[in-house]
Amino acid sequence: APPVVVPPVEVPPVAPPVAPPVAPPVEPPPAPAPPVAKPAAPQPPVAAPPAPVAGLCSGAGWEQRRGEAALASLRAGAARTGFTVSFSGARSGVMGLTYLKENRIEMFVRSCEKQPAELLRHVMAHELGHAYDTTKMSDATRTAYLAARGIPIHTPWYGCSGCTDFATPAGDFAEVYAQWARGASTNRSEIAGDVGGAQLAALAATFFGA
Repeated sequence: APPVVVPPVEVPPVAPPVAPPVAPPVEPPPAPAPPVAKPAAPQPPVAAPPAPVAGLCSGAGWEQRRGEAALASLRAGAARTGFTVSFSGARSGVMGLTYLKENRIEMFVRSCEKQPAELLRHVMAHELGHAYDTTKMSDATRTAYLAARGIPIHTPWYGCSGCTDFATPAGDFAEVYAQWARGASTNRSEIAGDVGGAQLAALAATFFGA
């Protein structure tokens, strides 16, 4: 048999492989900018602590101010003794002393908590009473005062130096003077007691030059 001729089979050309599309490179996102610090708001200046108010109970020199206020609060003319008055800090056992030979009064001012204003006025007026007695009174007027107060006229005028004097004529005089100078209704005399209004006015007119 004749040979069978097989016609050539045309093979379609094979397309070259198509490369997959290449995505463009992705750039990393830019790094966030560092936060910009806001300028700090200016702080208000720190106020200095307030200076202590100069009062009668605290602050430099309060003893002097408090004593002067007590003196100024007394009846006009009560301090007309010719004695100088000084004020210093508290002293144990005594609030005021009158130095008769030196014509001066020394007040030992305590704190407002330990010495109320009225007590300070009382002590101040009492010491002024001693000063007035020393500068204005005589043996004759002292005798007349004893009689007016009902105190035996031979009672020694003074007690011991530096002692509490409420039971002596000198102390009684100082207490009655203090009662008048303070405008008070009582005193601390232990020898003749309080003085009523009419009697106080009469004693002041006779012995205090009021």
